[in-house]
Amino acid sequence: MALSNYTELQSSLANWLNRSDLTTEIANDFIVLTEKDFNSKLRVRKQISQTTITVNAETANLPTGFLQVRDFYILVGSEKYSLTYMTPPQMDQIRGTSMTGIPRVYTILGDTFRFSPKPDTTYTGYLNFYKEFDPLSASNTTNYILTNHPSIYLYGSLYHASNFLGGVDPQRVQQWQQLYTTALERLERNDREDQFSGSPLQIRGDTTVEAAFSSNIIPTINNNG
Repeated sequence: MALSNYTELQSSLANWLNRSDLTTEIANDFIVLTEKDFNSKLRVRKQISQTTITVNAETANLPTGFLQVRDFYILVGSEKYSLTYMTPPQMDQIRGTSMTGIPRVYTILGDTFRFSPKPDTTYTGYLNFYKEFDPLSASNTTNYILTNHPSIYLYGSLYHASNFLGGVDPQRVQQWQQLYTTALERLERNDREDQFSGSPLQIRGDTTVEAAFSSNIIPTINNNG
């Protein structure tokens, strides 16, 4: 059976499980659990998104679907000020002052960024970040994972279904888990090969850009991006 959209995925899972009474569980549990799992594990280029953050206060909200920072900077005219990550305890050690200016460091608390120094005016932050793949739904019937790596959805959902159902042959459960893991590893391997194969000039170019702004970067304490 084809696996080109949300409906076909649900039908395929019902066939693999030989169950016609799990429509709700397939949609609301098995597929959702698989999406949460691969979003927590994968960090590939297709997840990278850019957004702007208005930096005019000590805190700002994380963007929707945020997983992890790749790089974060403030652009003032043609000057690029890279923001360096600090852990919350490290940030606490430098907070409590009246310093204001262009923010140079940030931390993440809950669903917010926290900056230091506090901005002395309104700045625009440019955030490149890893974003969750859009979840499947009746209105969003496909995404990059289902289109290009459907086995991730198939075997991940079957594995989560086996934990729900119980009584499934342990060897079959282990097989589904291994096939799911292999599908994730294949995506990560393909992403690495596409990123680095035959593109040394691009890599050197990126390094040159970073070096050009190195004078604006605070020595890294613990960068999470």
